[in-house]
Amino acid sequence: MLATRKTLWSADWLAAAILIGLAALFVETVFDYGVTWDEDVHDYYGHLVLQYYSSGLTDLSATTWQNLYQYGAGFDLTAQLVASLLPFGQFESRHVLNIAVALVGFIGTWKLARLLGGARAGVLALLLLATMPNYYGHGFNNPKDVPFAAATVWALYYMVLALPTLPRVPLALGAKLGLAIGLALSVRVGGFLLFAYLGLLLGAAGLLHWHACRDLRGLLGWSLLTGGRFVLPALLVGYAVMLAFWPWAQLSPLRHPLHSLAEFSHHAFGMPVLFDGDYYSSDALPWFYLPSYLLIRLPEVTLLLALLGLALALARQRLLGRPDARPAALGLALTAFAAVFPIGYAVAIGAVLFDGMRHFLFVLPPLACLAGLALDRLLAWLPDRGWRVGLAACLALYASYHVSLMVRLHPHQYVYYNALVGGIGGAQQRYKLDYWANSYAEAVTGLKRHLVARYGRAGFERRRFNVAVCGPSTSAAYFFPGNFYLVADRSLANFFIRIEEVCREVGGREVARVERLGVRLSTVLELAGPRQSAGRLPPL
Repeated sequence: MLATRKTLWSADWLAAAILIGLAALFVETVFDYGVTWDEDVHDYYGHLVLQYYSSGLTDLSATTWQNLYQYGAGFDLTAQLVASLLPFGQFESRHVLNIAVALVGFIGTWKLARLLGGARAGVLALLLLATMPNYYGHGFNNPKDVPFAAATVWALYYMVLALPTLPRVPLALGAKLGLAIGLALSVRVGGFLLFAYLGLLLGAAGLLHWHACRDLRGLLGWSLLTGGRFVLPALLVGYAVMLAFWPWAQLSPLRHPLHSLAEFSHHAFGMPVLFDGDYYSSDALPWFYLPSYLLIRLPEVTLLLALLGLALALARQRLLGRPDARPAALGLALTAFAAVFPIGYAVAIGAVLFDGMRHFLFVLPPLACLAGLALDRLLAWLPDRGWRVGLAACLALYASYHVSLMVRLHPHQYVYYNALVGGIGGAQQRYKLDYWANSYAEAVTGLKRHLVARYGRAGFERRRFNVAVCGPSTSAAYFFPGNFYLVADRSLANFFIRIEEVCREVGGREVARVERLGVRLSTVLELAGPRQSAGRLPPL
């Protein structure tokens, strides 16, 4: 027992060291990341929601603005409050909050895997999630999918934690589950899926209870006690948290959330999507679009381990007949279900998709848990210490190479593709790379560097430059120096900034580019527009 406790303490201290290291890395690099495509509209939505509350609920602008009124403002409202406290710019403050939320997701993943497979499995799952470029890169400036993923993994953790205590679940545990689900719903209405997970989990536990006792009165009592002590607190707290951050839902607390749920399940949104070298409409993609992205965006070893973890979860279901092993088997089944069901459901209903698997980042923490559990079991199954050392050495070599890729991609880790398509070199012109324009900040810096070299520092500062932007103008304009002016009409522009896969019909002389691993992410073109004006700059 003493050796076991020592092992647990060692693994937990290692997990704490990893989390502290990640936090330090995030603090050091958080301002390297650009403003992504959706951030400006979410920032303004947060501003409108803050106005809604500061006006005493009379300013209803937030309940009609674009389509964001159908989203909760859990992150966006919090970001407005955080920005008022931090000594940074608006978007820099949002990024600080964003990476703090991502870190909460890392902690939840560690705790869930530790609960399912022990301390070593928790550490391994944490490391595997930290080396998923898709989750890591989005962690800095994705205001929707990363908060949703973090809330989801904590909801799964509380569900699994409750299993051994059924039906007398501590009321505080039900409230914590409600808080996690409510925070998920405060970002995306798809958080209702977590209530479905809860129903399926408790339904399975109830059937197993009835199978053991064959007593309908006993099953009824079990169900009422579980519902009263766990489901009802989760439902009440979760719904209250959702409403607190969602002005439009407050106007009709039942009808409006259900309307949003139906709307986003079959949202008619046609846009061209690059997939495997061809362009499709987002509402007419092949069924394998989303599964393919899951296969080509995960690191190779993590993908293999996750598949082994799914097989392990399936094999463990034979233990459901043993009362002592039942909570662990059910918890593992829930984690596996949460990793694969959303993908299968999206395929089955023909969901409108774009941006690869961005909207499904919430399946990555459960997949990391499965992969960590599989690697932990694999290490335990190896016949002797030599085999374990050999496997660890191979994994360390792979990890060194993989982490070096993430370093070389910085701060654009989310454009990563694995070796199944030849990395980002094989993905260029076949799949979207910088679809959220994270590289525009760097493109602006490149343009400024080019102009200073051309005119000299003093000559550069005396001139005005009109710049047009393809797609999200704020992603570039937020970083403009004082003599760069954003213009919507390209015929008036001196320079044009574009994501490499978009607006390729615009011609011009390339003066700057952003690239990683030899692959171009965005380009700055000099256009045949008006000449730069010298002398005093006109006011905006």
